[in-house]
Amino acid sequence: MGDRLAGFAVLLPADPPGPVVLAVTDVLAPHLLAAFPAATVLPPGWSAGASAPPAGSAGLVLVDTRRHDVETLRPLLAPEGVLAALGEDGEYVVHPSAESPEMLWRRGWPVNVPSGPVPWLRRRVALAAGRPVTAPRLELSGASLPSLADEVVADVGQLTGDPGRLVGVTTAGHAVLRVRGDAGDVAVRLSLTDPDRAGDRAARVLEDVPELAPYLPRVLALGRTRGRPWVATEWKPRRRAALSWPWPSPDQQWRAADDVASVLAGRITGSTGPGWADAWCAAAEVVPAADRRRWADELRALEGDLPTTWCHGDLWPGNVLVDGDTSVVIDWDNASPDAPQGMDGLLMPALRAAGDPSRLASEEILSLVDDVGPVADTLVAGRRWSDWERPMRRSLALAAVVLYLRNRSLHDLGEETLARHLSAVTRALEASPPPPAPPAADQAGRTARGALWLATNGIVVKGAQTIVLLTLAALLAPSALGLVALGTLVANFSLQVTSLGTASALVYWRGDVLRAARTAVTIGAGLGAVLAAALWVAAPWLASALRAEDGGAAVIRGLTVTLPFLAVASVTNELLRRRLEFLRRIIPDTVSSVVGATVAIAMVMQGSGVMALVVGQVVQAVLTLVLAWVVHPPVLPGWDREDARGLLSYGGPYAGANLLELVQLNVDYLIVARVLGAVALGQYSLGFRLAFMPYLMIVVVITGAAFPYLCRMRGRDLGRSATVVMTATLTLVAPLCVGLAVFADHLVLLGDKWADGVPVVGWLALYAALLSVGQLVQTSLNAAGRPAVSMCLRLTHLLLLLAIVWAVVHHGIAAVAVGQVLAASVVALVALVLARVFVPGFSLRGLAWSLRPAATGVLVMTAVVLAVRRLFPVAEPSLTHLLVVGTIGVLAFALPVWLLDRDNLRDAGRLLRRPT
Repeated sequence: MGDRLAGFAVLLPADPPGPVVLAVTDVLAPHLLAAFPAATVLPPGWSAGASAPPAGSAGLVLVDTRRHDVETLRPLLAPEGVLAALGEDGEYVVHPSAESPEMLWRRGWPVNVPSGPVPWLRRRVALAAGRPVTAPRLELSGASLPSLADEVVADVGQLTGDPGRLVGVTTAGHAVLRVRGDAGDVAVRLSLTDPDRAGDRAARVLEDVPELAPYLPRVLALGRTRGRPWVATEWKPRRRAALSWPWPSPDQQWRAADDVASVLAGRITGSTGPGWADAWCAAAEVVPAADRRRWADELRALEGDLPTTWCHGDLWPGNVLVDGDTSVVIDWDNASPDAPQGMDGLLMPALRAAGDPSRLASEEILSLVDDVGPVADTLVAGRRWSDWERPMRRSLALAAVVLYLRNRSLHDLGEETLARHLSAVTRALEASPPPPAPPAADQAGRTARGALWLATNGIVVKGAQTIVLLTLAALLAPSALGLVALGTLVANFSLQVTSLGTASALVYWRGDVLRAARTAVTIGAGLGAVLAAALWVAAPWLASALRAEDGGAAVIRGLTVTLPFLAVASVTNELLRRRLEFLRRIIPDTVSSVVGATVAIAMVMQGSGVMALVVGQVVQAVLTLVLAWVVHPPVLPGWDREDARGLLSYGGPYAGANLLELVQLNVDYLIVARVLGAVALGQYSLGFRLAFMPYLMIVVVITGAAFPYLCRMRGRDLGRSATVVMTATLTLVAPLCVGLAVFADHLVLLGDKWADGVPVVGWLALYAALLSVGQLVQTSLNAAGRPAVSMCLRLTHLLLLLAIVWAVVHHGIAAVAVGQVLAASVVALVALVLARVFVPGFSLRGLAWSLRPAATGVLVMTAVVLAVRRLFPVAEPSLTHLLVVGTIGVLAFALPVWLLDRDNLRDAGRLLRRPT
């Protein structure tokens, strides 16, 4: 049951002078009964005269004021008794709630350092400036009696020779008291609800695995107080200097967890034998008995004398305390000495996914049966994981699922989540083996070729759009094109909101993706229809607000009709992208864009005006859906509440980031137009479009193809693969951006009227390179299951850009371009730091090392181009000069890159040459 919900009992009298009365909720009652076995629990609606201790006899009355009236129960209290009330007033805060407590806190106590600055600040503000609505306070009144914590602190001080005072209580499997003495802080792990629990199970592990000593906290004292066992160890991390960074690195914590798992797996404690499967499953008390029996039948295949070791069972950063360069692992209460070798290694991919609603731990573990890559070399039951046959891998993975559930209570999981775990196991046991997955090298090749296919699709789609716009420009008035632009703007923003990112979430999805796709179709079609209907009604108002009363409403209505079709088609398209089937993925977009453009041009030639483009867009949307169903079987609507929750929790921030990007890429235009006017906007927009081209044609294309590839990576492989993608992309983008900056003065080839845009191109070329870094990191964050972090990064960029551009816009368009560089520089640095924190296996040093060839090539290219231009000056820029010197620059870049990185370039060439 654990001590979590009974944790505040340490603040109650150690020896109540009379019976204990509990007037609390049904959730708290069984846990407090474990701490006070002889207590009387009062039912809801209890009134004086009902069964209870006689008036004036109770030594302790604990009241939850949400359920009972304090004054009704006060007469039960003995004169020397204590009344404890959970309610609005009191010295102690039960944070964040009485039903899911993490800590007890009072003013003057330190706030434990959680995983990062944002959670710490959120907790600090919640505790100091108020408290969550759900977090009650504990108020003690009556006689002043020593609490259990007081007596434990006194006993610890007597045994250690360092008397201390209580400065914190953390509630978990044990109640953990933080005691501050002259020699430093001490952590006292106290068992409230189970007096027979071993005080220091870690000591038993250490006897069998002495190599574990560096990873265990130093024990200062052991003892019992009022029959309850406790163990005192050094508090980790120790108090730090005021200006030091207090938050641990998750990467360092995971490395320590990996090390501990390896040390445990290296010491054999015995072997499995008859009866092992029943005993192993019996410990998972949260699992219904019928399921335990069925699982035990599956696990009998493991009773053939397989090596066993100690396993921790919950190696995640929350149980790894970092203190400088050292790390210690805590929470050994559920460690098991009879686990098949390597169980912690199988569990860790699932524990890495903790906190992501779309990723269920049991599904993550069972996915390793067929997707062996993340733990292929892990030693499990005496063999490398990839060397076991599939039936044995399935049984071993089930053993890891049992281990995971052994360390969970029904209160922590909840009925619905437990049902999902049971269903996942049932599906895995009944599933037939899938077709073999392509090897990693083939996946990389398909990704590289996929980037080429996506680039081809982009060229065709953009080309078709350009031809239509040029035709409209030749035949229609500028005002008509303005209507098209406004309608397209409304439609583009609406499209980002239509499915709330649920289609893109399918690329990342962990679990039954076809079932989730049916839910995504329902969400997309439903929201698309609702939004299209709302925009249809609001179209006249929008047209008026955008000063497009003459025909604007019809354009908006026509373009928003496409939303349901595109939303449903996007589900199929994203399923194809998930499978790296890029050729089939681009067919609907490529063919429909050509057909739509043809229809639009034919109609405008016949005098249909601006509505020709609207009809062309509707034809394109309908044809996109039809062709998507041709290249892939139609995904029918369906509904699963858990799938919807997972899709929205990932897709919402994902879509939010895309929406913020749209605003970010257009807000500078609005400010420049408003402050500097149309002429300055024209100069600025041309420079922006030129500088933005490498980002649009390379970075967006490569990240679109790389995202599904990165989503397939697990653990540290994700960081290593992300580094490869970043290196390849920046190697292509960097010389183009530098070339644009170096040859910015050639903008006057379009006419002297564009001379004011020359500095804009130079600065925005640097901006495009920095923006590329941010986009690459955000793709990696999305693949790591962190779309919310990616969205916050986008929001930071937008807010920073708004502040800087608004501050400098009065100094001209060159100042705006410099502002873009400043904002992008800050965001790129923050993005790289976030990648270091949230993308496992990503290393800033590794990225810098892999970019050495590209950086050298850029430096050589810049030096050569500047030297050539200085030695052979020209009176004015010319196209011939640009082509000749540009070719020399390309060769100057390519030569050092080839000399320094020829092996990787050859490998890339082989990947691209493989047949699709």
